[in-house]
Amino acid sequence: MRVWKMLRFFVKGGLITFTLAVLNLPVTGLSQLASSSIEAAQKYSASHNGIGMIVQERGQLRYENYYNGYSGAPLHIYSGTKSFFGVLAVMAQEDGLFKLDDKASDTLEEWRGDPRKSEIRIRDLLNFTSGLETGFEEIYGRSSADRITLAVSLDATRDRGQSFVYGPGHINAFCEILRRKLKPKRMSYEQYMEKKLLGPLGIKMSRWREDPAGNPIPSAGMYMSGKEWLKFGEFINAGGVARGRTLVKTDSLAECFRGTSINPAFGLCFWLNGYAPRSDSREVDVEEDLELDPMPEDWSDACLAKGAPADLVVSLGSTFQRLYLVPSMDLIVVHHGKPGHEFRDFDFLQILFADAAAAPEPEPQKRKIKPLFPGLFKGRKQAQ
Repeated sequence: MRVWKMLRFFVKGGLITFTLAVLNLPVTGLSQLASSSIEAAQKYSASHNGIGMIVQERGQLRYENYYNGYSGAPLHIYSGTKSFFGVLAVMAQEDGLFKLDDKASDTLEEWRGDPRKSEIRIRDLLNFTSGLETGFEEIYGRSSADRITLAVSLDATRDRGQSFVYGPGHINAFCEILRRKLKPKRMSYEQYMEKKLLGPLGIKMSRWREDPAGNPIPSAGMYMSGKEWLKFGEFINAGGVARGRTLVKTDSLAECFRGTSINPAFGLCFWLNGYAPRSDSREVDVEEDLELDPMPEDWSDACLAKGAPADLVVSLGSTFQRLYLVPSMDLIVVHHGKPGHEFRDFDFLQILFADAAAAPEPEPQKRKIKPLFPGLFKGRKQAQ
């Protein structure tokens, strides 16, 4: 810990501007990743548009390195923001605001007369199988409109459950539901997020990106450092517990990690690797595939990396912003990148997990991890 504090002091003092905060702790009895694999993964990252990497195992910081001109300062995590709203949704369900299987039109009255939109469930919005248009042009365009309300007006061009269509429209429409549910409490969805999740986790955000109406953008609005993002990963790996307090039941949290038949690699705003053990699984490069025109809509055989554990879950943002989590290993890997097309998740993860070894069970008084829904990640397609 003394080494880390010293390096933090140097960063704050501006004395080091390149290759900051290199921390590679010696292997202990709790280590599972090989040090050589961590170093090789960092070299891959550094030569493929990566700029920073943090590794934490079983509550111990194993490695931290910033490079290629990056100082470790807060940055835009882009679509990593979505995962926070997936968790917030299951918290809202526990609070009785709605049920994930409620029809969105129960709240969005204007959808009731549309044969497709009237059938959309809240769950469909969060796993992007609602059939709504992407909303990229409308929500990320130059309009001065309220982008949350605007999402409600998007057309449903497909039947719910029949396609996986990635875009900001779904999560923005969900936030309109949340906004209407919170109105009697005189609370915004940003305030609800702070009260239920960010505050209890001690996450200090640098800022929110907002739309012209002042709404925090739920699809890609958060700015934070990797060390702050890591706190979110600790909470996930601990099954919904933070600082000794249960913020959400483990079974509720597990809803975030259920894939669909059209895309087993995506739950409620998290990317998943549960289909990897299947013989017919296909590794996908998420960022590259989402830039195709048209984007693929059938991801029924998708996985992130055959060389990674099946219970890998990922909060994924553009320019290779990643929060990789393996609950069974209590492993957290934060990765930061910059624009480009060289980085591949399956290549990075293949290197990282090379020579990984199972760690012994920790002592009873050591860090306790509540398993995230045992048996959930078995590589099966989940029913829609």
